[in-house]
Amino acid sequence: MNDLELRRKYFEMFERNELPFLECKRCGFRFYYPRIICPRCKSSDIELKVSNGLGKIFAMTRIHKKDGNIITYGIIELSEGFRMYSNIIEDENKKADINESVKVVFIEINKMKYPTFKVI
Repeated sequence: MNDLELRRKYFEMFERNELPFLECKRCGFRFYYPRIICPRCKSSDIELKVSNGLGKIFAMTRIHKKDGNIITYGIIELSEGFRMYSNIIEDENKKADINESVKVVFIEINKMKYPTFKVI
């Protein structure tokens, strides 16, 4: 599998509301961003898997825009052990904070689905 094929598989999984991740068969390292080589041991023996989409906020920040909108962005640590950057959806009753539980939700932008996380 090459880079383009792997990225295509990610977007196909997004369309099915599935959050993909990769696991190295050699060293067991798990990672999110589509790469055809393990960033830890450099093996190309990797497997595409589906996350349960549950995790916790590892780090976060709020960006206050001039128009008054606030964007919450952070690093999510998934239950499978990998981390990824993502927007975080908050509402009046569920504010984001470090170690707060989140779950993946898929939002549509320009007719394509993308993962983001919602505080639960």
